[in-house]
Amino acid sequence: MSLSIGYLTPKQLQIWDYKRTGLQEASIARELQVSRQTVHKAIGIAHAKIGESLEETARINKIKIQTVNPHRGFLLGYSPHFKTKTLITFSTQNGIQVWYKHEGDCKNCERLKECKETLIAEAKERNLDLPTDCLPSDYADKLFSAITGEKD
Repeated sequence: MSLSIGYLTPKQLQIWDYKRTGLQEASIARELQVSRQTVHKAIGIAHAKIGESLEETARINKIKIQTVNPHRGFLLGYSPHFKTKTLITFSTQNGIQVWYKHEGDCKNCERLKECKETLIAEAKERNLDLPTDCLPSDYADKLFSAITGEKD
């Protein structure tokens, strides 16, 4: 199995994103000027490819899978190697990202800005209203709780 199964066409990605944000299939069809059947089929293909990509990413990273939600674009798991919860996300802007729950030293990290920008993009794309004035490790905790619905 190759990771190429996770690639969506631009149209499939657009349809998946519309559906993920709450639009009904009929509304998506009208918006894109395609049939409802086309939308329905594209959503089915997108969910299958996203689910397979999330699971393949978990296998590659040796993460034990607990929950997979291709409709919302996330996989929750556990990393025995790092002994921590792990979240794998799929988004239109960031693609697939692997996140390990940990207490980071964000203030001294050379990737502080990049990490924060990625997290903010994840929240914005998911229409989550979270404060952006905290360190990435704190922001990640809030974001991932909102994505998965789990409390720490």
